[in-house]
Amino acid sequence: MEPYFTAPLIIIEVIFSAMVLSALKNASTGKRVKKTLMFTLGIVLTLWLVSDYLMLSNGFFSATGFPQIAFATALATPIILGLLAQKFWQPFTSAISNMSTANFLALQQMRAVFGVMFFFTASIPVWFQFIGGIGDIAAGIGAVFALRSFRKHPDKERQAIIKGNMMGILDFVIVLNLGLFVVLRNESPDIMFDLIPLYVVPIFILLHIFSLQRLGSLNSQKIDNKREASHENI
Repeated sequence: MEPYFTAPLIIIEVIFSAMVLSALKNASTGKRVKKTLMFTLGIVLTLWLVSDYLMLSNGFFSATGFPQIAFATALATPIILGLLAQKFWQPFTSAISNMSTANFLALQQMRAVFGVMFFFTASIPVWFQFIGGIGDIAAGIGAVFALRSFRKHPDKERQAIIKGNMMGILDFVIVLNLGLFVVLRNESPDIMFDLIPLYVVPIFILLHIFSLQRLGSLNSQKIDNKREASHENI
């Protein structure tokens, strides 16, 4: 079960979870709302991580008889729940809308840390270690440069969003498809390495989605500014 790998991975995931919660807390308004949001999300993330760990420890996915489908379902479910929470849970909706592009890019930098973790496990094929690890490291570094550029040129937010998300999304498209349709065809999904795709990947995918949604907001603001300018000129 690679305890030397599992323990550091869980610690890093807990740290990353705390970073996400901190960003949401800072984006929230009102003490009561902050407490409700932090308490609820803290419980949800804890239960989610513990559930993933228990499923992998007990060979849940292999026991289903259709591990690829079960694994894909477990990966997609948190993403769907996160999108539903954004739509229907006001404290979460407000916090996400108040998060800045700098917040999203700062969290995306952690991709590089999880990319390094690919090279500390012997439970996945070597070729997949290189593709997934280098891809995540590149995504994290891309977010670093995008954030640095955005801080120097805050007027170029659209470019920062696109650059900061492009590499990460491309990496997920490649790695998730290879993982589901190539690696899991011959390998068991019940390994502790899979705490990364089951727990961390859905969070990063949601961060990509929420970050890209800001492009729509920026477009709307641009249109509104043009309309105001045209009215002033009349």
